[in-house]
Amino acid sequence: MSAVHGSAQLPPPVARNPLLHDSGLLNSTTFISDHRNETTAGTLTRAGLTIQVSFVFADPPRLSYFCVYCLNRYEIPFAKAPKVVSSVEDTALIQVLLTTEESPQYFLYRARGPNGRPSLDLLPDIHRYSQTEFLCVPLGFVSHDNRKQFVMAALSYGTWDGEYNLHTIGSNPDSTWSKKLLQVEIPNGLTAKSALIEPTKVIALGGGLLGWVDLWKGMVICDVLNPAAKAYFVPMPKLLPNNNELYGNQYSARPLRDITVSRDYIRCVEFEQVLKLRPTTVPAVTDPWDMDELQDSELAIVPPQEEEEVYDVVGWRLITWYRSLTWNGWRKGSMVHSDDLGIISLPQLGGGSCPLNEPFKNLKTASPTLSDDDVVYLLCMLQEDDQAVWIATVDTRSKSVGEVVPFSAEGTVIYDPTFIPCVLSKYLDAKSDGAQGGKRNASHVPHSRNISKWKKQRQHLSQAELEEQQPLPRLLQHSSAAVVMPVNSPQCV
Repeated sequence: MSAVHGSAQLPPPVARNPLLHDSGLLNSTTFISDHRNETTAGTLTRAGLTIQVSFVFADPPRLSYFCVYCLNRYEIPFAKAPKVVSSVEDTALIQVLLTTEESPQYFLYRARGPNGRPSLDLLPDIHRYSQTEFLCVPLGFVSHDNRKQFVMAALSYGTWDGEYNLHTIGSNPDSTWSKKLLQVEIPNGLTAKSALIEPTKVIALGGGLLGWVDLWKGMVICDVLNPAAKAYFVPMPKLLPNNNELYGNQYSARPLRDITVSRDYIRCVEFEQVLKLRPTTVPAVTDPWDMDELQDSELAIVPPQEEEEVYDVVGWRLITWYRSLTWNGWRKGSMVHSDDLGIISLPQLGGGSCPLNEPFKNLKTASPTLSDDDVVYLLCMLQEDDQAVWIATVDTRSKSVGEVVPFSAEGTVIYDPTFIPCVLSKYLDAKSDGAQGGKRNASHVPHSRNISKWKKQRQHLSQAELEEQQPLPRLLQHSSAAVVMPVNSPQCV
């Protein structure tokens, strides 16, 4: 097992305006660095190593990032770069694989822990439990008791379609797993099979409500703090026609859709490529009625050819939807067509003086990410497999392009973004500005005493339990490449 020996240089700190942005875009991969600030928290690993985590927040569309470090080791003991697996409200689930372990350990970072300051907890061992119960990922987290305690929750499939088991465990050292059968209430007109989801995201809906989201089909919502609460299914909006025809419910929907909770509404965005039928030249058919002679070479019977329609990608469009938990349907929010946005200015990576100006509709674009207002962030590039990638801000209400920032795309694909939406910063009493902290006690990092106490009921999840869906195949090429489809294919705009 090869170790992670170092990390790239930390990005420079960027001034933040917390009055403008409570949410951000968090790069889910880490920097290995002894970087400390007001967000730093620490705990002990299963082997007794002191580990610390710090965040540096930036205003979107710039990426925020996090740092992980083991304080009492000269060598870096990470077999692979730590990763934020998910972030829900004031929590972040962090995966750490050490060179001394075969399976990763998981830590829960809380922006506002039991004492009101950032905290880091090694999660109880659920590996053996998940092997017998076949828990779904991702996991959900809810804080309670004035944020002094948290509950970790997971779903597993029941015996029948539309049945799930809710598994919960508290944060107390002596907590044990509880399991409850959920009979999911399904809206009229839908079948139990339609509520059979493969969740890839968890959203917090306030109080103890969590929603496990399948971006193709819908979400299962339940109150994990109320043992008597029922669960219910909320379907996703109907797919736009081209997405339905081209991709259906296969692979991951992340390159096309995103969902969040903002201003007491569940909000969804969908991205769709706009297709145009390519004109075809039909060979002339000779009519024997008009001919005086018929040559033998002209009498060959030509078998009928299967009719095909060829489409070009000529742009894209976005649509947003929103709903309340008490409604029985979605309401349309905003619509944006790439033609509405005109020319986009692409700044050079590294601050070059000559930005590139391109029609937005000509860029390879994917992976919409919702903000907490009417803003959507899009990943875009000039050509497939380019190393230069930009994050573009689109205001769906005013149909305008905001700030566009470049970032290195090494190891990144625009259809599988390495960042996730994050609202950790709004729960921090003191906003991080990237400055180094001068005292260890300001970092809230415990020393390596009483290791046996920290070892109790602390193990790790198996890596297989966090396997993600297959990424969506690359979206269609622009007009330089054709898309061949059968007759009666998708609607064109």
